[in-house]
Formats: sequence, structure tokens, C-alpha cells
Amino acid sequence: MKYGLSFLKSKIARKFCTLFILCAFTPTLILAIISYYRVVSQIEEQSFVRLKRETKSYGLGLFDRLNRVENELVHLSRNLLVGYGEFVFSDERQKETVFSMLLNVSQYLPRGATTTIYGELEPELFSGLVVGEYLDSPKSYILTLREEGQLTRVFMGVNYSFADGSPASLIGEIKPHYLWGLGPSPLLPPMTDLLIFNATGENIVGTSEQSVGNYRDLEKKYVSEDLRIFRFELLGKEFFGSFSNLFIESRYQRTGWVIIIAQARSDIMSVLDDFSNTFPFVMLLFLLLTLYLSVKFIRNGLVPLEELKAATGRVGGHDFSEQVKIQGDDEFAELGIAFNTMSKKIEKQFHTMGAIGEIDRAILSSTDKATILSTTLHGLKTFYKCDIALFTRSTENSDNFLKVSILKGRRSSDPAVEYFNINEGDKECLFGFRDYLILDRETGMPSFLKDAVEASIVRYFCFPIFVDDDISRIILLGWKTPYNLSADDKEHARQIADQLAVALTNSKLLENLEHLASGTVEALARTVDAKSRWTSGHSERVAELSSRIAKNMGFSDNDVAVIKRGGLMHDIGKIGVSLAILDKPGKLTDEEYREVKNHPSIGAKILEPIEAFSDILTIVEQHHEKYDGTGYPAGLKGKEISLNARILAVVDVWDALVSNRPYRDGWVHDRAKLLITEGSGTHFDPQVVKTFLAVMES
Repeated sequence: MKYGLSFLKSKIARKFCTLFILCAFTPTLILAIISYYRVVSQIEEQSFVRLKRETKSYGLGLFDRLNRVENELVHLSRNLLVGYGEFVFSDERQKETVFSMLLNVSQYLPRGATTTIYGELEPELFSGLVVGEYLDSPKSYILTLREEGQLTRVFMGVNYSFADGSPASLIGEIKPHYLWGLGPSPLLPPMTDLLIFNATGENIVGTSEQSVGNYRDLEKKYVSEDLRIFRFELLGKEFFGSFSNLFIESRYQRTGWVIIIAQARSDIMSVLDDFSNTFPFVMLLFLLLTLYLSVKFIRNGLVPLEELKAATGRVGGHDFSEQVKIQGDDEFAELGIAFNTMSKKIEKQFHTMGAIGEIDRAILSSTDKATILSTTLHGLKTFYKCDIALFTRSTENSDNFLKVSILKGRRSSDPAVEYFNINEGDKECLFGFRDYLILDRETGMPSFLKDAVEASIVRYFCFPIFVDDDISRIILLGWKTPYNLSADDKEHARQIADQLAVALTNSKLLENLEHLASGTVEALARTVDAKSRWTSGHSERVAELSSRIAKNMGFSDNDVAVIKRGGLMHDIGKIGVSLAILDKPGKLTDEEYREVKNHPSIGAKILEPIEAFSDILTIVEQHHEKYDGTGYPAGLKGKEISLNARILAVVDVWDALVSNRPYRDGWVHDRAKLLITEGSGTHFDPQVVKTFLAVMES
């Protein structure tokens, strides 16, 4: 039984549900929200502590890497002094160590002269960076050079003196990935950004594409007395960063760096993603549980009424799939039984109307007799659930023979057609009633039904089909077990039989019209051919061979019929050509040839007003066009000529070649085939020629 919520329209039901929600759901929801925000606050605080610890650790590591670089530069300066100005590595190990740390090494003299002794470097680079006081101090110094779109370049210089006491400086450019730990094995914590600020507070290094300016301008967030966090926005995201002062003035000249390691708030809160996604579902589940308890508590007195109301709505929407299920022995249960009985009757009536409507639409949607009969028998067999369905009529040649369309079995096949001899008694039995007829095996039925059609059928219901108030056709429905049709079933079968009679009459009228139309076309074609004894039968032969080629090329039956009509009518324009020209035994003059060349255009003008011939106008007008564009009347070429006209062009020339003409005898077939083949691609469409030759071979 479905619970539903429509019972909440009851005031008492709404009061109970409201009480359950206020007492159970609301306090839990408030507690869950408070807990959620408390968890968020704790995660933030823990993340800030971790950032502080990682920033200090990273600062110490950075200071250590600077010291290692300084030591290597001191060793290199000693090598220079030992080599009297010639640079040499002490061993391969030192060489590998220098390569891993430094991009290049240069010697800088007080006069501003720079000598690159390892790697590549712009000679004038240090002229604006190194000041004289850098060389006066025994401390090493650090230079930074920031270029647009690149990591800041960092140089370290160590001072030394030559034997004569003159000062010099050995400056090396530190590899960014080594110094900042950004290489394949990064030293930065995951999902963090590095920011380095100089003594004046300016951002000199950053892993982000966007600078954050002066760190003194960043918003400070005081988490505790010992923990301060910078808050800022970068690239549209909110970041939190911890800072550490890297006091390196004690070892390096005029250098004081502030390190900030920042992390996006979205990354910090990523651990809450799963919880945030599941939290609404947990609350929803709790709400559903609360509602379920509310429903279960109050539904016992309201569900029967709700079930009846819902069932009424389903019936109103033509949904009869479910019945009302009301437990008990009270008036509600009796009302449910009565409602189900009424619903079944309404469902049967709707089903009957729908099935009859489908049969009617199927009958009226076709004009083909075989299709109409097949559709009707299938519809009747499905609707009445009978074992066999027959359509019987007297043959056109003899009243003593019946033509019977038989549909039996469960497969959706076309009805089988059989012919049976019938005596006068059986004929009177079948065609001597006006309403309906019941035939039982025990009380007697025509012998062809009893023995030849289906021996296991014990009862037939017969319905006459009236055509011009004459009963010459009958529908028979048969069952293998005794079956009775209700009055409604009989009336419905009578309606279908009447609809079938109308459809068959219309089909006959259309068939007669088609015969009249085809006869008219053939008569017109023979009229044209009869104008000259030399062209007698030409149009019919062209139409027949053209339709064979079209079938071979995969045309549909309707398209084959179009090209056949076009073949019959293609020379209709010769009505306007003088008989003296058509029968002239000698060569035509230019004027006479121009008159002959007009016959396609004349034919098209003759047929143009007739809508029934609109689909063959291109055939009539284009059948003398050539594939290479040298034909007439329009000089069309290739695919500009309709395919139907291209087919007819080949057949028209073929029949003209093999037929006698007043100026020559007909050619032998081999010679005519050779000319057709030679004209492929110029006079004729190559594909049509190929199909034509295949048809001729067959």
C-alpha cells in the first residue's frame, strides 16, 4: 500500500507532522549546523599552525642552501687563486656539485670588467647591480633581478683578493629550482605557493603569475598571541599565508628576506568536501525518517480515504494498472471492491474504443487491398483474441468458388490465400444473413471450414460486409473453445466490417482511376507513334526497357512507374513536328533539324498544365541532352541532367538504332551496343551505360 502525503490536507494530520518536525528535526538540524562551523574553525586553525611550522622549516632549508652555494663559490675562488687566474675544478665531484647549483659563474673586477668563466651570461649585466661597497666587505652578498613573466634571478657574490691585494668578486647565478626547491622533487608543501619579500617589503619571488605587492599591506589575521596569518586574494582566490623572517644579514650584506608560504582556502577546506557533500543527504535522510514516523502514526485512520481519492485520479487519467487495496471488513473495504469493479468496466471500454480506433486508422491509411485486409485481420485477431480470422469472398469468375484470406497462429505474417469449392447449401448458409451468424461444429458449418481451413475450430462468428447492399464478402472469427461475444463485441465487429466495406470500395475506385490514367498515357503514346509508321511501338519499347534498367539500379516501385510513364510520353512533342520531316528518307536540312530539336520543349509545354504529369516533365524535356553538354534543348551536362532522363537517353538511342527508319535499315545489336559503349562519358552517363549493357546481357 502506498503511503502518499495527500492526507496532509487534514488539519489533524498537519498538526501531528508539525509536532514531530519541531521536536525532532529542528533541534538536530541546529546542532548539526553549529558542529559543522566548529569543525571548519578547527580545521582552519590547525592549517594555520601547520603553515607556520612548514614556513619555518622551509626558511631554514633555504638558508642552508644559500650557505652551500656560498661555500662552493669560496672553493671556486680559491681554485682561481691557485691557478693564477685560470679556472679549474678540483675534481669531478666539485664539477657536478657546481653544475647542480649554478647556471653560470663570472669574475667581476672593481673596474666593472666581467669575465664569464662558466656558463653563459650577459657581460654588462652586473654594471648596474654591483656597487662598490659590496667589494669592500668580507661578507658575501646576494643580488636579485626580476624579469617579467619569469622567476626572479638570484646571484651570489663572494669577495677575494689577488696576490697583489687587488679585490675581485666571484658571482654565480643560482639555479631557481635548486634554490626554491621547485624541481621534480619539490621542497614546498603540496598545494602551496611561495612568496619572498626583500628588506623593503617588496615581492621579489613568487610561484604565482601575479604579484601581491608589499607584504606590509597584506591583511593580518590574529589567530592567537603567537600566531599571525596573512590574508589576501590572488587570481580570484582567497589565500592564507604564514611568514618567517630569514635573518641572513649576519652572513650576507644588506640582505633581509621575509618568506611567506600561502595556501588557498579552498585547498585547506578540501578535507571537508566529502562531509559537505554527505551532510545534506544525512539531514534529508533524517527528515524522511521523521516524516515516515509521522505518517505511520496518523495514517491508519486516513489511508483508506486517501487510497480512494488517488485511485479516482488515476482513473481520470486513464490509468487502470492498479486497484484499490483496502484491508478490513468495514464500509471502506466494500467501497473499494465496488470501485475496482467499476474501474475494470471503464478500462475495458477504453481499451475497446482504442483498439477499434487503431483498426479504423490502419484501414483508412492505405489504399492497397492486400494491406487493408492484412491490417484488418491482424487487428481483429488481436482485439478479440481469437485463434483464426478469415476474409471470404466469391471469386470473380465463378460463384461456386470462394477466395479465402486466412490468418492463424501467433506470428505477424501476411494472411494466406486459398480457394475452395462451395455448394449451394453452404453458399446459402454463408451469404444468406444480414446481421451476424454463429457457426458451431456440432450444429453444422460449411465443409471447407470444418475440414480444410482449421479442424480444431469449434465456433465461428460471421459478420457480413455490404458493398452496394450486396453480401459477397464475410469476416469470420474462430475459436478452438466455445466462446460468446457480448452485445458490445458484436456491435464493434459490425462497425469494423462497415469500415472495411468503405475502404475496399475506395480501393476499387482508386484502382479503376489508375487503370484509366495508365490507359490514357498508353493511348497518347500510341497516338504519337502512329503518326509515322517508322516509330510504331517505339515509346512502349523505350518505356519497358527503361523501367528494367531502373529496377536494376535499385529504383523503388514508384520511381520505376514514373520512368515508365516518362518513356511512354517522351516523344509527345513530335505532335508538333511535320510528318514530312518525320518520314523524310534523306538528310534533313538545318531548318528541318531545328524543328525536330524543338520536340522536347514542345512536349514539356504540352504536359506542363497537367499536374499528374509533373513528375515526368524533366524526362520529356531532357531526354536529348548529352552527358558532355552538347545535347539539346538546354545544353545541360553531367548531373545537371536528371537521372531518369539519362536512362531514357540511352534506351531512346538504342531503340532508334535497332529499328528501321526511312533513311536507313535498323542496325544489328552488336553494332548498336558498340556505339552505345563508345558514347559512354560523352553522350551517355557511364553508370547508366554499364547497367544497360548488364540488362541486355541478361
